Amino acid sequence: MSVLKSMLTAVETSGDKSWQDALGEVQLAINCTLNRVTKASPLELLIGKVARPLSLMCSEVDNKVNIESVRETASENIQRRADYDKTRFDRTKAKVLNFEIGDFVLLENEERNQTKLDAKFKGPFKVIEVLDGDRYRLKAINSKPTYKYSR
Repeated sequence: MSVLKSMLTAVETSGDKSWQDALGEVQLAINCTLNRVTKASPLELLIGKVARPLSLMCSEVDNKVNIESVRETASENIQRRADYDKTRFDRTKAKVLNFEIGDFVLLENEERNQTKLDAKFKGPFKVIEVLDGDRYRLKAINSKPTYKYSR
């Protein structure tokens, strides 16, 4: 969306055309631009031809490509990028540790139910039972009731 906004702003500030008049040319330019991940343009993946705006095309150039090969390469590039992004994301996240019976925990208060000066956590609670589905039965240290809590 930011690319579209930037291109339409550039057209509008150039003074030659209004953005409404240049919308088709802007769309063609975006559809002909190589994607960073797929290494192919959207039109190349769709119709199997290297498409460029007319002002950039040479008449001698054969613009046909093997569409199956281009799509397969794009699919591999997308998967490779997804794997890289997942690895990078997971590297910065804390590991989730499960609680065991006898552990003491604090529960985070929801922001919408507190004022600026209220305590950020309530508890401590003692884990008295581990339930299915990453849930726990908790007992307050200073009272009798127990609570079911899911992470």
